[in-house]
Amino acid sequence: MPHLNLDGNSFFYQQTGDGPDVVLIHAVTSNLAVWMFINLLETLGGDYRVTAYDLRGHGLSDAPPSGYTSADMAWDFRLLHEALALGPAYLVGHSFGGVVAMHAASLYPERVAGVILSDSYFPGLGAIEPNLGETNVWLDLKQTFAVAGVELGEQVDFTTLFQLVAGLTAEQMSAIRREMGAPSVRWLSQLPRLATTTCGADVFAVAGLTAERLASIRQPVVALYDEHTPFAATRDWLAEHLPHCTLDVVPGAKHLAPLQNAEAFVALIQKHLGTLKEPTLAATPALSTQE
Repeated sequence: MPHLNLDGNSFFYQQTGDGPDVVLIHAVTSNLAVWMFINLLETLGGDYRVTAYDLRGHGLSDAPPSGYTSADMAWDFRLLHEALALGPAYLVGHSFGGVVAMHAASLYPERVAGVILSDSYFPGLGAIEPNLGETNVWLDLKQTFAVAGVELGEQVDFTTLFQLVAGLTAEQMSAIRREMGAPSVRWLSQLPRLATTTCGADVFAVAGLTAERLASIRQPVVALYDEHTPFAATRDWLAEHLPHCTLDVVPGAKHLAPLQNAEAFVALIQKHLGTLKEPTLAATPALSTQE
């Protein structure tokens, strides 16, 4: 299996196809298998060189004790980009993967040709999304855990979530399995690795990706937000403040578009990658870099 050693950590990746570079960045608590499950690698591989990798702490990549902010993970992307000798790449990021993609576009603009983000929440825009604990994603998860007698709390707290999953008994896991189904339990099974890291807190750190920094991004950005997104205020802010932003909607989805409407999600990625390649959409470089 292909791995890269980046700054002392091993990263698992997959690559297929030939053409302009596309890099797929999954969400926190996910892994690159999600792209394979929905056939996105295979679909895009006919027109692009597609690289997918497991973020630190996820899948088959190493799980260091710290370094899980979007700035840290953007640095990981930069090292991967250099190690694989990629050209200016189109980044596709779901949820926190979109935050990483946008941070990379800001910090390393010569390495990022454009971004397609999917239903991302940005800590730097947290003031316009004050009710995370009331989002459908957290409420659904709370209800599921309550079946097993586990209380997640009113506020979104990934650190507590990771620790609670690490401590589930066999009986509690069985109850959750019956409620969620096997695919979701496979998702849960990797969370204990993160319980001993700073990931739960780090992913909610602004880490330099402020509203001002976001607004300075000059590459073209496609903001795919789910029909029932919990982050409508963020979607509208991006449309208003980014100089080259296109909005689109994934029908029927409510934050987990790659799984809740994979067919539409894949079709929209194909459509917008084709648009981003058009010469008329070439954007000016971002205002500054931190190489």
